[in-house]
Amino acid sequence: MKNVTMRDIGAALGVSTVTISKALGGKEGVSDAVREKIIETAKQMGYHYSAPLGDDSGRVVGILVADRFFSAPSFYFSLYRALLKELAEAGMLGVLDIISDQDEASLTMPVAVTIQRASGFVLLGQFSADYVSAILDTGLPTVLLDFTCDGPDVDSVTSDGQSGAYQLTRYLIEHGHRKIGFVGSVEGTTSIMDRYSGFLRAMMQFALPVREDWVVPDRDTEDGHYTEEFRFPEEMPTAFVCNNDMLACAVAEALEKRGYRVPEEVSLVGFDDFVYGKHARPITTYAVDQQRMAQVTVRRLRTRVREGMEGPLRTSVGGWFVERNSVKDLNTGRRLGEK
Repeated sequence: MKNVTMRDIGAALGVSTVTISKALGGKEGVSDAVREKIIETAKQMGYHYSAPLGDDSGRVVGILVADRFFSAPSFYFSLYRALLKELAEAGMLGVLDIISDQDEASLTMPVAVTIQRASGFVLLGQFSADYVSAILDTGLPTVLLDFTCDGPDVDSVTSDGQSGAYQLTRYLIEHGHRKIGFVGSVEGTTSIMDRYSGFLRAMMQFALPVREDWVVPDRDTEDGHYTEEFRFPEEMPTAFVCNNDMLACAVAEALEKRGYRVPEEVSLVGFDDFVYGKHARPITTYAVDQQRMAQVTVRRLRTRVREGMEGPLRTSVGGWFVERNSVKDLNTGRRLGEK
């Protein structure tokens, strides 16, 4: 049996989900008569309504992250910590819910929905359009963090992947590289697609070929999990743009196992400015401003909770270029980034 959502109640009464959310959440902007009608209709339709939670109203935020993206330490764990810090400073409480692949596919709602405690949601990493739609059907304010969704109209905050990858690719070109590949499953996430778009823009600007066999997948596109073995081309490019730093470290290790020297024979650049573990190495990269992304996300969510503003905003947060020593200058033969 399908769970009744705020959108269902709104459709029955001919009002917006924002109005439904305000009425059931005890917020201002709804007359007593309309509020009473909405509450009564919600009960009749089987919506599990509970009275507003007093001082907690507007403070509890459900943070949803797909299990396949979340581990400690990881980029998304670091971004989650930045988000918790910003929520705390705003007087809000973040409640983490790790969503399994099965729950995402079956559109199973997180605990924060079933117990009627959340005032809004932050979806972190990447979720399917169907799952995003299911969350939006609750009628609660929602912001996507580090991904976008082309289906539902929803607020999103992302890093500037296109500009960052463009700068990295142009850096390689300016230092003599003409045979450049890309490592990342382009359709895996919207952030990878943005970075691939930046790579393409630089290659097109300098009239350089983009070979299909030089675009190397980094994950199984069916389930989104990372691949165990890279399918490198027979003829290698002189450099790869990798969609993140941890991937660049893994690529370097895989290349060296095949007898290639990095960066003497194959140069690498990454993205995020985030590496960890014993296999970490200095990678030229584009740093993501995690703190500012978290700040913008919390600011937008608070506005949604307090004012119920409609009309999505998609915000791209810029970062900065970081030069290290994972690239060889083909014009001079020297290793860049060395002091």
